[in-house]
Amino acid sequence: MSFINPITKEVNCKIVYVGTGLGGKTTNVQYIYENTNKDRAGKLVSLSTENERTLFFDFLPLSVGEIHGYTTRFHLYTIPGQTFYDVSRDFI
Repeated sequence: MSFINPITKEVNCKIVYVGTGLGGKTTNVQYIYENTNKDRAGKLVSLSTENERTLFFDFLPLSVGEIHGYTTRFHLYTIPGQTFYDVSRDFI
């Protein structure tokens, strides 16, 4: 989902990773974080359980700079794949 604000010349894109438990959603976002220039990536927020599985969500803001005069950002989210956490998907 993208939000475009022509007044402030900003584009914000929300990307949500959805899939089964242990499907690699968090691993993918961690890889992007580790391989992105630190001046482009915000803080990676990850809420995990004791065994390192996503409890509620992961969040990574990325700034890709200016495209055609618009400041462009991506907000990457993962949601838990375990069926136990189905209700938390409604909040993202």
